[in-house]
Amino acid sequence: MIALVAIVALQTPTVTAVRVDRAPPPRLDGRLDDAAWSQATPVRDLLQSVPDEGRPVSESTEVRIVYDADALYVGARLFDAEPGKIVRRLARRDASSHSDEFRVLLDSYHDYRTAFEFTVNAAGVHTDVLYGGDGSFSDKSWDPVWEAATMVDSLGWTAEIRIPFTQLRFARAETQVWGVRFVRWIERKNELALYPFVARTESGMASRFAQLVGLSGLETRQHLQVLPYAVGSATYRQPTVIRNPFDTPNEYAHNAGADVKYGMSSSQTLDATVNPDFGQVEVDETFVNLTAFEQFLPEHRPFFTEGTQIFDFGGNGGGVTRFSDPPLYFYSRRIGRPPQGSPWSRGAFKDVPQSTTILGAAKLSGRSAEGWSVGVLDALTAREYATVLDTTTAIRYRDEVEPATNYFAGRVKRDLNDGNTSIGLLATAMDRRPTTPALGMLPRDAYAAGLDFFQRWGDKHYTLAGSIGGSYLSGEPAAVQQMQRSSNRYYQRPDAQRFRYDPTRTSLAGVSADLYLNKVAGNWRWGVAGRTTSPGFEVNDLGFQNRVDRISAAAALGYKWTKSGRTLRQANAYLQVAPSWNYDGDPIDRKIGAYRYAQFRNFWFADWSASYTPRVVDDRLTRGGPLAMKPAGWFTSADLTTDTRRVLGAYAFVSVQGDEADGWTVNLIPQITLRPSAALSLSATAGYLAGRAAAQFVTRAADSTATATLGTRYVFAALSQRQAYVTLRANTTFSPTLSFQLYAQPFAFAGDYTDFKELRARKTFAFNTYGRDNGSTISRVGNTYVVQPDGAAPGDTLRFTDPDFRTRAVKVNAVLRWEYRPGSTLFVVWTQSRSGYVPYDAEFDLQRDFSRELFHDRPTNVLLVKVSYWLSR
Repeated sequence: MIALVAIVALQTPTVTAVRVDRAPPPRLDGRLDDAAWSQATPVRDLLQSVPDEGRPVSESTEVRIVYDADALYVGARLFDAEPGKIVRRLARRDASSHSDEFRVLLDSYHDYRTAFEFTVNAAGVHTDVLYGGDGSFSDKSWDPVWEAATMVDSLGWTAEIRIPFTQLRFARAETQVWGVRFVRWIERKNELALYPFVARTESGMASRFAQLVGLSGLETRQHLQVLPYAVGSATYRQPTVIRNPFDTPNEYAHNAGADVKYGMSSSQTLDATVNPDFGQVEVDETFVNLTAFEQFLPEHRPFFTEGTQIFDFGGNGGGVTRFSDPPLYFYSRRIGRPPQGSPWSRGAFKDVPQSTTILGAAKLSGRSAEGWSVGVLDALTAREYATVLDTTTAIRYRDEVEPATNYFAGRVKRDLNDGNTSIGLLATAMDRRPTTPALGMLPRDAYAAGLDFFQRWGDKHYTLAGSIGGSYLSGEPAAVQQMQRSSNRYYQRPDAQRFRYDPTRTSLAGVSADLYLNKVAGNWRWGVAGRTTSPGFEVNDLGFQNRVDRISAAAALGYKWTKSGRTLRQANAYLQVAPSWNYDGDPIDRKIGAYRYAQFRNFWFADWSASYTPRVVDDRLTRGGPLAMKPAGWFTSADLTTDTRRVLGAYAFVSVQGDEADGWTVNLIPQITLRPSAALSLSATAGYLAGRAAAQFVTRAADSTATATLGTRYVFAALSQRQAYVTLRANTTFSPTLSFQLYAQPFAFAGDYTDFKELRARKTFAFNTYGRDNGSTISRVGNTYVVQPDGAAPGDTLRFTDPDFRTRAVKVNAVLRWEYRPGSTLFVVWTQSRSGYVPYDAEFDLQRDFSRELFHDRPTNVLLVKVSYWLSR
């Protein structure tokens, strides 16, 4: 059956759209009784992708397309022998509703790479997604203005969709040919049917669409969309310090501005903002980071999530090999970040801005009929000052803590060969202008640029993808010193061979490159890849990266089962090896891993993974000191998801890891989801993590007698850590345009440092434990440990503060969202946050932290109201 369908699919199917200028356009009422619909030939040949691949859709389906001068109309009659069993749950826009759905995907560029998806469920809930790279990435933040109406009747249900041409992008041509796909999802059957059919062993998305013909005379006129907004906020807190003039109990703010979207043509759009609102409605989850590396946080601000996928760079070509931490050339959370400087004036009270003011920003993006894509983003942030009050003189000082900064990102890309070939360029720039020597530790200028490419052949079975880029930054010696000493590279490492720390340097440069060769279709899949990032590569001023100084390779082989059996409906399994070295040739990783996924006959899902890493060199353990060793370790994880169609659903995740030094970690995450009605969804997720690290870095101290570790003592401890949280979510939807969300998360963490010790010798994982080895002694005076590492040797004393601590926090976020007219939205948001930090105490007590003491912490409450009004012409 599947083989026969695949042969037929070699001939690209065609769907014809009919122009209905002379007849009244369809009214969106879900009835499908307008005369215009009778002029179009229906598409009926939807075939199942799951569960019974290649078989006709189990419930008859008819889809028609008509259009006029302003919009494209899609009408779907979705027959159902049991209309009473149609699932039609309410949800907010773009949220999963677990309902029957109809989707239409359009490749209006006809570049075989880009797709605009419009989805409506049986209750009329909208979802829209922008896909790029032939399905390799998606953007749910894309929110075009379109309309849909649905109705359930005795025959099943219907959907009528109106998509204005101003919300799409297409080439200038009298006669248009687009790509199109229709998808039907039947929730109670877990059935996905599509037209045209694509086997699950095949790759590609937009490149597999049918051709949409019959479009002609579409105007490529200019259009203007303006979204003015007004926002007001009130912050209420309990002052923590008496007589602090900056710690006020009440704070009020208001703002107004506009987002402007100007379509210069049907393929090019300019996005700009006047006095932009860069606040985020969603909150970041709480975390504790004990590593030497920065924590990555996702972007929530609409301006930086909508349409910025064009700045994505590189990629693995859709293969099974991937590296864990590729550098990001563009990381939008750098724009408007908290000030990086600190006030230097003396005073009892200080008022430091929590974020940098964004004065203005603009985006330009577009695509031509010849396959060219262009994206430009520019943002300017203000110079920020901290206010310091000297209570003895009553003088207030203003100290610059962040210079005025301009951020720029530009991208150009060309798609060729029916979407099977692409090549692109990316450039970013950051320019700071501090006016005080105190900010000399920040780079003045940072530039990065790169070239990436993609090639696919063999009926889309094989891909080759790669990228190469470089970076350059300059500044005062203090800034480049900080870059050299950062955890990304540790130029000060005393036994490094390929680089040296130079305190007089005023610039830093480096390169990064990767290459992937894959088989991405068929049952057997494989991939080989390589990547290198030189020690001097640095993009963190406008991008994001962790460690550099790395050469990596990877090879993976896997098999994909798509035919249903007695136990499984589908499954896949992969094996991968991934060694890495630093630029001195030291092996820093030799991981061997396996992965398995399965969907069972009862529509439960399961994942399992396992990996083993032999003993390797560790060039990060001493945080800038000499090389050490990393003990051999292993890791395994599994998760299970029950049938998502049920009123009550469950998910469970567990991971366990260990190493030959008796280090271990256990992570448990159970989740329960309850959907008691079509309009209400409740979920509770618990998380518990416990573990012991054999050697957690504590401090270092120079000592010329420590010759085995090149003149410095590196102090470590065994760290026992425990963490717990509960995440509660409630989503209530009153209509497809009115919803309420509630999020709450209490969090607790405790870290207990014991068995203090120092590294015995470089290139080992051996330690001298204080109070036991080498005649050493350790005592505690107050909250300070006093160590004599060599016994009674005169002047040989080491002191450090007790690193034990515990912390707790709670975050609550409530959002009321009302789209009171298409494109126009009212937000009412309440956020409460409170936290407590207790040093020198590692006792983990959930009853105390989640009940008795949690509400003793002083809260900060923020109430925000934002209203926007969409205008278009």
